[in-house]
Amino acid sequence: MSLLYLVRHGQADRLGKNYDQLTEHGWKQAKLLGEYFKSQRIEFDSVYTGTLNRQKQTAQGIIESFTNDRFCIPEPGVNSAWDEFDSKMWLGLAAKIRHANDNFANLYESYKKAWEEGKEETRDYFQELIQIVLNDWVHGVWDPVEPYTFQEYVEKVSFGPKEIPGDVKSTLVVSSSTPIAIMMGLSCKMQPVEFPVFMKSITNSSLSIFRRENGHWEPVSWNNTPHLQDPDLVTLV
Repeated sequence: MSLLYLVRHGQADRLGKNYDQLTEHGWKQAKLLGEYFKSQRIEFDSVYTGTLNRQKQTAQGIIESFTNDRFCIPEPGVNSAWDEFDSKMWLGLAAKIRHANDNFANLYESYKKAWEEGKEETRDYFQELIQIVLNDWVHGVWDPVEPYTFQEYVEKVSFGPKEIPGDVKSTLVVSSSTPIAIMMGLSCKMQPVEFPVFMKSITNSSLSIFRRENGHWEPVSWNNTPHLQDPDLVTLV
């Protein structure tokens, strides 16, 4: 039996000019998750991240919790199959939707203004916008889109779990919310248009566990944050 511990990256700097880095909050979430793994005596035979900085930083925070106490943990491998969707996709679709939907256009302008002013409301606006964009992407409303359609992206993500060696018992993967939602949908053998039900609620640094049985990954637990005892540390964006 092989287990996959699939983690979403910690909170990233949505309010800053470079989203692809953890906030102080995000670093704390990652380190607490590492401490949780140690407390539960969970060790890993292999570790992977996507190519994104926020994913690598989260893995670093987890690993530091082990290495500080001289526990052995492998250096992370990098696999782009675990990357979040390319920002070109959401920006390109947002531009198309703005021309067709006045409410979306007004919301987008509010988001831009809040982002430029560094306001906390940026996160709320983004969450609203991205759900609309993801719905259109998943249903192929504007296909073809760059750099990939949703179906093409699902295929890309599906290579991530397939490339985990068959002889390892325990693997840690740090990814992002959309690949995690797709992994859940694939493991439940759902249709791709149903995957968005998982995309709305994946919290920062949350842990989902899958078990490989006869070559197929089955869900064991979903979107848990047992390491975040303080409710103020639980974040979505």
